[in-house]
Amino acid sequence: MEVVRLRKVRTGDLVDGRYRLEDAKGAGSGGIVWSAFDTKLKRTVALKRPHGEQLAREAEIAAQVQHPNLIAVFDEVDGWLVLEHLESASLDQLLVQGPLPVERVARIGMQIAGALAAVHERGIVHRDVKPGNVLVAANDLAKLTDFGISVWSEVTGTDDARVSGTPAYTSPEVAAGHAAGPESDVFSLGATLFAALEGAPPFGTGAPDEVLNRVRAAELPQLTGPLAGLLADMLNRRRKKRPTASQVRERLREIVGGWEPPSPVATRKPFWRRRSGQLAGASLAAIAVAAGAFVALRPPPAAGSDLIGEEREADPCSLMSQHVFRDFGPSELRTDSGNFNRCDVLVDVRREEKIDIEVQLVTRASLQIEKSWQLVQDKHFSVYLMPSDDRECNRLVNVDARYGVRVSAKMPNSPEDLCAIADTAVNTVQEVLRKGQIPRRAKKFPEGSAAWVNTCGLLPAETLPGFNQPVDVFAGWSCKWFSLANRTEVRVRYDQHPLTDSIGGRPATLGGHEAYVLRDTGTSRSCTVQVPYRPPQHLPRTTLDVLLVTVIGDPGEIELCPEAERLAAVAAVNLHRR
Repeated sequence: MEVVRLRKVRTGDLVDGRYRLEDAKGAGSGGIVWSAFDTKLKRTVALKRPHGEQLAREAEIAAQVQHPNLIAVFDEVDGWLVLEHLESASLDQLLVQGPLPVERVARIGMQIAGALAAVHERGIVHRDVKPGNVLVAANDLAKLTDFGISVWSEVTGTDDARVSGTPAYTSPEVAAGHAAGPESDVFSLGATLFAALEGAPPFGTGAPDEVLNRVRAAELPQLTGPLAGLLADMLNRRRKKRPTASQVRERLREIVGGWEPPSPVATRKPFWRRRSGQLAGASLAAIAVAAGAFVALRPPPAAGSDLIGEEREADPCSLMSQHVFRDFGPSELRTDSGNFNRCDVLVDVRREEKIDIEVQLVTRASLQIEKSWQLVQDKHFSVYLMPSDDRECNRLVNVDARYGVRVSAKMPNSPEDLCAIADTAVNTVQEVLRKGQIPRRAKKFPEGSAAWVNTCGLLPAETLPGFNQPVDVFAGWSCKWFSLANRTEVRVRYDQHPLTDSIGGRPATLGGHEAYVLRDTGTSRSCTVQVPYRPPQHLPRTTLDVLLVTVIGDPGEIELCPEAERLAAVAAVNLHRR
């Protein structure tokens, strides 16, 4: 059959020579949706044909954010989006049978709020949160879909302010002609949860103009029950008084108690097989010294997941085996390179020049999936293939809905195929995951180790005005902040530095502590401050724990090194206060 390129399509037609259309699921403001069978990967997917420019916009936005409660976008082909298929009903379909119980509404709301929090962290506003865009599976797994009219938050400042979305779930500021922001999504989610509880949106239905007038007035009906206080806050007429999506998620978590969202990702035998040649699709991928009050530095033990377990106990070196690289040259396993979530194998390939193969445990919330990464996926495990060059090759193994393993093979002008080496490491990682939980570390970190101090707590919120909430990379050993105002990123992490090696950079004293300032002279877009951590009761070791504070941004917008030094002073003081 020919690849479908015409507007009129029928059951049985092929899209891109691969996706066989099965059933038309409906059409709406977001576009036409079909279920389809992927004849290559032997799975059911959803195909969506968005209207006009929504195709490129939705594909681009979906590539930026990955979250277990967002419908995943796999690809863009011939004017169609290839989406994750979820056996589910939309929330508005469920409400045909009547209002839902409070506990079920809280479960659904907690998941969608988590999805919105992830979206907002990337500077994206959904703009059409409503029951029709919330999909609910039989086990109460809930996912947010349809980013067709979403915008980057910096774009909304110059938006033409036309009302978009659905009037009954539109916020007062948008109904009044103002640009949408994250607070607008929170209002729309509040209206959606209200409708799930009461069977109708808070400002009623009817002619759009009439509904929008009632929304602008924002006169709420009487609220009762366990969700009354939260809904009143979410539906506050003043946008700045509303909680963030992250705060909504945590308040709903208190209501649902011990219930956890079901994992949408299977964790059994992986699909990845040892390479008999190149992998299909090859290289598309994977502050003031006086700190004042700050959050607790010792984090509570992380709950982890079935395969990760307690984060600080998971051994990244159990995912590596130096013997699998013997065909490339003599190898050495390094357990103390870089951060605590990392393990390395060094392969001697050319006169003492070595390929460095890194494996790092990461949270998927800390990743920014790029559109250029190719997702190789089936029903068990999936892997992102990231763009590669002659210096390094990178892969990302998705462990489950919360975690991933980043694999990198690095060496300038390597005589060996770096991606072949990275893929060998990926095979080893997945063989370990197939057996169950990642093995535990042989020894716990000593009491004097920086591994017990959460980097996300080293910079209190007042030192980073205008930045988003911190994003934990893994076990509190690395943390990220981002500001949309000046497009600046701040990273704080640990490094295990050999005691016999000197620390590079310009010496400085920050917050009364030894430090070294190192500017990236290649791109001039980052500056890093390194602070050795020498607690009074530090046990003898072959490595030194080093705190690194990096500021990344446009030198025209911010003085990178002065800002990095300011932040490092605060972080150093808080680290040594523990």
